[in-house]
Amino acid sequence: MPGIIQMESDWVKYCWMVRKDYDPGQHIGHERMKAVCAIWGSWQSWRTCATDNIIVEDFADARRLLDRELHTRTNMWTHEENFDLLGRPDTLSLHNITIDKSLRDKNDLVALALSAARHEIVMCAGFDLTFDDAETDRLERHEQKRFLSAVANIAKGFDQTQFVFIDLPSEPAENFEGLPNVTRDSMDNVLALVATL
Repeated sequence: MPGIIQMESDWVKYCWMVRKDYDPGQHIGHERMKAVCAIWGSWQSWRTCATDNIIVEDFADARRLLDRELHTRTNMWTHEENFDLLGRPDTLSLHNITIDKSLRDKNDLVALALSAARHEIVMCAGFDLTFDDAETDRLERHEQKRFLSAVANIAKGFDQTQFVFIDLPSEPAENFEGLPNVTRDSMDNVLALVATL
């Protein structure tokens, strides 16, 4: 169910975007989230969030999920290069977003980009935009930087979309400084605001 807010005679579309390991039961439950608007996220979020639009970039994962007929219970998205190899299923949504296949959590990143392309407000839950300075593993530090940079680049690329990051554990990394379309707030405040619109 898409969330639409009427503001000054224009309709504003908004949605949730959840990280793959987000558990809405800790906060509000997926039923309440779905009552507000549609939920986007990685295929890995489907069990806990009943995600309306799932992203699966990896061909093997897409094949397995199609075999389990998950695409008949939710809107499943994959890259268009997978379409022919998957047997051209009727109920599969395609995108052509180019993303570095070596990025960690690429399904979450594609879901963020797709939701931003379709909505004016994306309410992001389960994100941690902090760079961990205490991390000593060089590879882990590099992966953190790449992920944060990718999220910031998506926000820059969809500068007409407002990204609201909910319940961040601490201040976002410097990648997000000066981005007027990136804000942070609590789940309670977001729900209160949506309820008044």
